Amino acid sequence: MSRSYKHRLSDLSREGERSITAQIVDVFTAAIEAGELEPGAQLPPTRRLAELAGVNHLTAARAYRKLAELGLVAGRVGRGTFVRQNAPGAGQALAEAGDGSAWQLYALPDEVETPSDRIVGEMFNQARREDLIPLMIGYPGDALFPAERFAAILGDVAAAEGARSHQYGDVEGAAELRHELGALGREQGFASSGEEIITTTGAAHGLTLAARALLRPGDVVAVESPTFPGSLNALRATGASLWPVPVDDDGLDVDALAQLTRRRQIKLVALQPRLHNPTGRDLSAERRRRLAELARNEGFFIVEDGVYADLRFEGESPGALRAEAPEHVIYVSSLSKTVTPGLRVGWVASSGPVFERILAEKRSAVLHTPLITELALARFLADGGYGHQLDAAIAFYGERCEALLGAVNEYLGGIAQVRRPLGGGHLWLSLSERIDERDLYEEAGRQGVSFLPGAAMMPERPRRAHARLSFGYLDPPELREGVKRFAAAIRAVGRADRQREALPVA
Repeated sequence: MSRSYKHRLSDLSREGERSITAQIVDVFTAAIEAGELEPGAQLPPTRRLAELAGVNHLTAARAYRKLAELGLVAGRVGRGTFVRQNAPGAGQALAEAGDGSAWQLYALPDEVETPSDRIVGEMFNQARREDLIPLMIGYPGDALFPAERFAAILGDVAAAEGARSHQYGDVEGAAELRHELGALGREQGFASSGEEIITTTGAAHGLTLAARALLRPGDVVAVESPTFPGSLNALRATGASLWPVPVDDDGLDVDALAQLTRRRQIKLVALQPRLHNPTGRDLSAERRRRLAELARNEGFFIVEDGVYADLRFEGESPGALRAEAPEHVIYVSSLSKTVTPGLRVGWVASSGPVFERILAEKRSAVLHTPLITELALARFLADGGYGHQLDAAIAFYGERCEALLGAVNEYLGGIAQVRRPLGGGHLWLSLSERIDERDLYEEAGRQGVSFLPGAAMMPERPRRAHARLSFGYLDPPELREGVKRFAAAIRAVGRADRQREALPVA
């Protein structure tokens, strides 16, 4: 009986003419060609490979890169390295597979998974885990929701509207809700009337509709770095090319954006000018003015995400950016973070020909959004419920923000840098140690805590490790314990990195 590839890895020659890296590649190539590693099989993590072969982490990673260049394996961000479906021996392995769905591996396109794709999928699963403190989760905890109020409103709407509440509605959205959102828009500056509003199934749906209406493959989009992962997903799905623009305490670096416009023809700029996710900062007044001027001069659209804009702890709101350039700015938002995410109601505000383009995308994708939930939210807004709920939401988030800041200062002092947010639902940490975010993410899970890695919020590969910690979902004691576990994970990864660096390079 031939030895397994794992046994062969432990018996590499240190004195032969072929390098250790080449010998590792030979072992995996033989295992794939022989069918020992079948299509779709996962290879050991680089850390485990380093242990099996007696090499350091860099040598293991170099071997996997060579296998990828040979077309034998493919990496899946955050999941590992897998044998490609069209690698040598794939046809025989598929023919012998007992699962009748194996043919799909030929028909399906190659999977291209990004950190933001995987993280968004994991976020909702983590809320149900009792063994994990999910500092990753960015939506609010149950205690915030006006559940009893909406139970009464939904009953009243169903009784008053009868069959209408069960029927298809207007593609633009319920007239009552558009009217109320138009009034809110006049107050905040994102719309002049309900005629500029198209309702959506949450803000993420609005981002997707706007992206599909505006972009085609190859178009250039400037995006904040870091930013909301859902924005990256919606924009990438169009085939557009994403170019990062850095963010600092004053928001998007408009000087860097201006330099980018001299090298690329920008079609769209996506940003969050009020209480940015994840930094909780505002775009400064001077940068707002210059951004609007740049949009007019260069002829690009701006998609403004206002999801966290009302959750302000400090300072006065500058109002929606759309008020400064309504012909160029498309505003997207929802009340999911302040009122209730379960109703799944959001909206897009725009004017001119782009309004009809976005409406056509909605008509093509979903035809219309649920009428009864839109009527319920319209009733809530008309009754003046939003002002009281917003006061409660600001107090709710503010208490938890202070708890998380206190824990970060206590347990991560000297390990991470963080700036106090003006509002929102998150803290953005830059880690002092040069550690791999993927290793930290795995170790944090072992310690019983999760966080959002910086790579999931950046269109480019980050040069240092970052983390978003969210405070809206958890109570203060849980936030404190979560940061304590996160600090333990950072220390554990740092120790492991120093130990690997001490191994000889083959």
